Amino acid sequence: MLIFRKILLYDFLYYGLLLIVLILSCIRLSSPKNTIYTESSHTFKGKVIKKYKNPEKIVLHIKNKELVIGTYYIRKTLPPNIKIGDIIEGTGTFQKINSNTIPNLWNQKSYYARQNCFYKIQIHSIKIIHKNHNLYYTLKQILEKHLNQDPYLTTFILGDKSYLSSTIKRSYQENGISHLFAISGMHISLLASIINRLLKRLKREETIFQVTTLILLLYLGVVGFYPSMIRGVFFYIVFSMNRIYYFYIKPKNLFILVLSITLLLNPYYVSDISFLYSYTISYYLIIQSKELSSSYFQSLWKISYLSLFSSLPITIYYFYQINVFSILYNLFFVPMISLLIFPLSLLTFLIKPLLPIYHFLILFLEKISLLLSNISTGKIIFPRIHWIVYIIYYVLFYLYIQKKKKKFILIMMFLLIIHILLPYIQRETSIEVIDVGQGDSSIIQLKGKTLMIDTGGNKNNKTDHYLFFNSLQPLLKSKGIHSIHTLILTHGDYDHMGEAINLVNNFKVEKVIFNC
Repeated sequence: MLIFRKILLYDFLYYGLLLIVLILSCIRLSSPKNTIYTESSHTFKGKVIKKYKNPEKIVLHIKNKELVIGTYYIRKTLPPNIKIGDIIEGTGTFQKINSNTIPNLWNQKSYYARQNCFYKIQIHSIKIIHKNHNLYYTLKQILEKHLNQDPYLTTFILGDKSYLSSTIKRSYQENGISHLFAISGMHISLLASIINRLLKRLKREETIFQVTTLILLLYLGVVGFYPSMIRGVFFYIVFSMNRIYYFYIKPKNLFILVLSITLLLNPYYVSDISFLYSYTISYYLIIQSKELSSSYFQSLWKISYLSLFSSLPITIYYFYQINVFSILYNLFFVPMISLLIFPLSLLTFLIKPLLPIYHFLILFLEKISLLLSNISTGKIIFPRIHWIVYIIYYVLFYLYIQKKKKKFILIMMFLLIIHILLPYIQRETSIEVIDVGQGDSSIIQLKGKTLMIDTGGNKNNKTDHYLFFNSLQPLLKSKGIHSIHTLILTHGDYDHMGEAINLVNNFKVEKVIFNC
């Protein structure tokens, strides 16, 4: 046992493990994946592992040898009462999941390929051939029924943000606080401490740890193996074992161990944004843990600062924008969510009469977030550039953290300023014809000015502004466009000018030309 403890102290053991895992991950990622379906397929069969429902449609994640996403549009007839865990079969039209047709946007094909999913189905008919009797899915159904699709209880208990309003989610993202709504290490630590307090009568620390670990692993299984959840649960396990059994393993090596376990479970996590955020921020907090003050608010300031800069390259690569006031916003929102709303979520889950108080706090939270998100000051847009530049940012920030020399952070700030100013420096003419489905939209950049012809618009659903917020806005930001010099609207059809109001509300538009 003593020899085993000594072996665990060697750094090379963990670096060697990580190297082996990275090699295995590269092999697994490069291995071709074959699908059992084609576009001419018309029948499917499998187990329902996820279900989303709204008044218009039901979306089912159906797992057999591979995953397919089935959509059943509710018309005159309702489908059978399908529950998670049921085995179903049916017919439908198969459509291959394609890559994004607009540059710099979310790649749907790549995202679903990581889950071994290559086709979507528009379901025509469906029937249940075997009802669920699995304890795991039964427990999940009981939890979902008890939550009754409450947006925030579902978010904080099950980690499912699909019921949150898209407007509210955008406000959290604009304010740089959306990470607080993902079940992560902060939530797991709080949950573990609550369980530990409830179990303190057991007195024996080892027994309390074992019971808490079992509960957290069951919770992980029910909620799902999200990267931030895996990190939170396994961090608790390995750090607690290190303390209880006196292994004296360095925190950085424990981090490498958990990282290796996560990539062994699923190497496709490397391209998952929540994985990148969770592990990057955690790493910098671990290597800077000795610098954190004993004062809560001083530590909170340091954590907010480290979180902002350690995640900065990821944020500007994927979202093209930062809010410099997010450090200040976190000083308010972190205590509110971690010390008040999340614990109250757990209590409200158990004690339903607390719902009015809970909803009042949620309403206050949303109003504050919406108010702050309307403040344009402090929001800085970064165009998408070559990936090597984002690596350079990380190298400079790491050198600054390790060597404590301001020159590294000053060089990083200088590069960031050049990054912001690139659209003004580049004078080439470019024309981008945007895929807006039915309708038209084009962007012309000439001598530092931007001309936009039409905006597109979903004429079948004029209240749905998915096109603007998920296509036009991120595309404009990815090009570093802060303002539109001239917006030309060729005619009044909604599929040509439907998103004009959103464009004017979110970008400075100097001149609008109508076809009278």
